Amino acid sequence: MAHRKTRRIYDAALEYERLYAAWNTVLHTCKNKRGLYKFALFGQAKVAKLLEDLKARKYWPSRYRCFMVFEPKPRLVMSQSIKDKVVNHFVTREYLIPILERTLIDTNVATRVGKGSAYAHKMVWRYMTQMMAERPGAKIYALKIDISKYFYTIDHEILMDKLRKKIKDPDVLELIRRIVSETDKPYINRIISKFNKYYCTKIPFYLKGKGLSIGAMTSQFLAIFYLSDLDWKIKEEYGCRWYLRYMDDFLILGWDKAELQKLAKVIEEELRQVELEVNPKSAIYNCCFLAGFSFLGYRYYIDNGRLRVVCLAKTVRRVRRRLRLLEECNYEKYQRSYESYRGYFWQAWPKREIEEMV
Repeated sequence: MAHRKTRRIYDAALEYERLYAAWNTVLHTCKNKRGLYKFALFGQAKVAKLLEDLKARKYWPSRYRCFMVFEPKPRLVMSQSIKDKVVNHFVTREYLIPILERTLIDTNVATRVGKGSAYAHKMVWRYMTQMMAERPGAKIYALKIDISKYFYTIDHEILMDKLRKKIKDPDVLELIRRIVSETDKPYINRIISKFNKYYCTKIPFYLKGKGLSIGAMTSQFLAIFYLSDLDWKIKEEYGCRWYLRYMDDFLILGWDKAELQKLAKVIEEELRQVELEVNPKSAIYNCCFLAGFSFLGYRYYIDNGRLRVVCLAKTVRRVRRRLRLLEECNYEKYQRSYESYRGYFWQAWPKREIEEMV
């Protein structure tokens, strides 16, 4: 059977049932209730019209509805129309995941089914316990690399070149290009300028030919794919056994601090080749100190030969604040969130302390 990337897959996937399945996913996950209600009034007809537009190659994304969120930090969210959300879910499910998922390493863990932050936590725990078992008493160092303004600086042409190597159908590539290039529209930077003045924030502007929208499903998957070549290099060519990446956060564990310093310079140069820059806060941490290193809301350190994991104080404060608000305005959602956070804290605290944390 021919490889998926060599076939004309655009029309083969355009079936009403598949597009309606994408709409059904949006219906149960989207928070824009007013938009959902309007679309659902004539849902079947709108899905059918959307299918006709896609078959005729007439689909173009609509304007984003932009707004600010301030937790855990100020950032711009670019919300799509319901129609565009349906197309994004369809493109990701039918074109991106079937072809590109197999090219990703197992420890590229962001926004993938069966992975995520919980999986990342388990991998860090496994890595550190394995290293402690192999060399008892040896110092363990953690190299953390963060990319500066990752979603704002992803280069469209470099991304499309990477996609052309994996996807051979020009119609699929053109549809992805239309979705990606929406950030080139002038109205995006006008909105950012307005928000920066009003909220006194420093949200970066989108340069021509760069950046992915924050919030779209295609953007999330393309962002984890963008550095997949570097992932393989770090694992295979540079021989890093203890490597993990969550979107733009790199974590590499090792016993030799000098080797990690050399590796940091190599990775920084590799990132420059794809038009990305390393955040100055990137550093190497000694896991045997009480401070240890933080990763995805947890702090890891080794104390008297035992691995310790605790939640960051700012995470606890944010959770408490969110639960108080939910308890006042939506008690049913508060109960669900409470149980979810219990599971989150369970990985770091003994059972007797969980009640106090949440």
